Amino acid sequence: MEVATLRLIAVEEALKLVKDGMLIGLGSGSTIRLFIERLAEKVKREGLEVYFVSTSYDTSFLAGKLGLIERPLLDERPDVSFDGADAVFPERWVIKGAGGALFREKIVDYYSKEYIIIVDEGKLAGRQKVQVVPVEVHPLAVHQVIEELKSFRGVAATTLRLAEKGKLGPVVSDNGNFLIDVSFQEISDPESLEKELMTLPGVVANGIFAIKKPSKIYIGTSSGVKVIS
Repeated sequence: MEVATLRLIAVEEALKLVKDGMLIGLGSGSTIRLFIERLAEKVKREGLEVYFVSTSYDTSFLAGKLGLIERPLLDERPDVSFDGADAVFPERWVIKGAGGALFREKIVDYYSKEYIIIVDEGKLAGRQKVQVVPVEVHPLAVHQVIEELKSFRGVAATTLRLAEKGKLGPVVSDNGNFLIDVSFQEISDPESLEKELMTLPGVVANGIFAIKKPSKIYIGTSSGVKVIS
């Protein structure tokens, strides 16, 4: 099957979790864009009253355009959040942030009662493969953080993410920060690494989601949808 088809069958299965009256967290990225489109259709078709909390401007613009109603993340915890991932590991932790929305994604996902990851089987990763972990950094500290990251165990490369078209210079997140892509030869203890990265002054967020693991991971495969829980 094509990747788009694998994503779609996983999205359709995850949509079954959406119930009337829910406050839903919506992640960012191509898979979640598909989820948002199908969610809007479900809301209209079934006459549901649901609200969403957004993790990016891109998500807010698309969901609002399709008629979904956004609410701020105040004192209410989302019932469930839906998000994609760049890499999924057998131990049920993930890496996110290729789209640059990791800071808000981690806030919404971690403060939701539960969060769901939706991917195609191409996102399944092994521990021995080099993994790229995005790190969001305040511009004031970007050079210092890059130097500090070089001393971390297993780091093969640190790269400031640059805009490819439409803008000169570094990619700037929705929060006005820069993004560093850190390549690790191996990540043997993701929870500890997630915490350790946050000890560097200037680091706003990192793309390891391991301290709070997803409740379920929906994986679109050529033989159907596999659910890890």
